[in-house]
Amino acid sequence: MAQLTQKELMLIQDNIKMCQDSTKFIQGCINTVNDPELKNLCQQMIQEHNQDVQTLTSHITQSNVQ
Repeated sequence: MAQLTQKELMLIQDNIKMCQDSTKFIQGCINTVNDPELKNLCQQMIQEHNQDVQTLTSHITQSNVQ
């Protein structure tokens, strides 16, 4: 895999943080809503954000930083 520049690494790390922050917010929503369909939708969103974090993390671990 291609090498990442320091700027690219920082952008990926920022995106990981945003995904993690979104996951925390969505989890808070799950804790406050009663509608099972809405809870399910939120769970799906959390799974998608977690997959995004894994994908972004793999870009960091599979490449070198310039």
